[in-house]
Amino acid sequence: MKIAICDDITEYRLSIKAFANEYFKIHNIEYIIDDFKNGTDLLNSQVNYDILFLDIELGDSNGIEIAKNIQSKDKHTVILIVTSYRQYLDDAMDINVTRYIDKPVTQGRIFSALDKALSIINESIITFTTKDNQIIRLRCSDIVYVEAKFKSVYVYTKNSYYRIKEPIKKLRTFLNSTCFAVPHNSFIVNLNYIKSYKREELSLLEPYSFIKISIATRKQPIFKRRFLDFIGEDFKND
Repeated sequence: MKIAICDDITEYRLSIKAFANEYFKIHNIEYIIDDFKNGTDLLNSQVNYDILFLDIELGDSNGIEIAKNIQSKDKHTVILIVTSYRQYLDDAMDINVTRYIDKPVTQGRIFSALDKALSIINESIITFTTKDNQIIRLRCSDIVYVEAKFKSVYVYTKNSYYRIKEPIKKLRTFLNSTCFAVPHNSFIVNLNYIKSYKREELSLLEPYSFIKISIATRKQPIFKRRFLDFIGEDFKND
């Protein structure tokens, strides 16, 4: 877990860092914390952070603009605004902020914010173990499809694939957001990557355009409904 704290006041950076250290140790979560005293240094960092504690009024910049820049680099960063200035909250509505934390910060406020941040991250990131015992963490949105074949389960992303230990049945419980569907018991498909679809078969976008996935007869009505709902089309019975 990669955490960033950006505040121009040393006292607040140290307080947030101390509470965050305590939180992650209590929950036995591996983490690193980087702290920044200005927005320029944060933006110059090459690290994509999972969670960002961000002050709105920074010495050299406005936190709202910093948040917009961060989200343009990595839309998955969970942003927690820490502020004494409630008048900025209307401006903050333009960005995807998970929680507003009033100063002075307290343990309860930081713990509550981290609970919320981790619930979001847990929903959007999947962790599994490969056959050679590597622990892999992937954003669900990066998964193109999952296939069970030859008594193994493979997870395919745009740039790689992984042979994993978890059964496909377990992955169905993780990949249960509206962008995933099960056309066949051997497959889970991210609907964002479907190139073409007909009742009994679908094809995927590059780099998997050569893949044709059969849609099981008994799943065809359900899959059609899921797919048309996903792309915003009206569903009509054949």
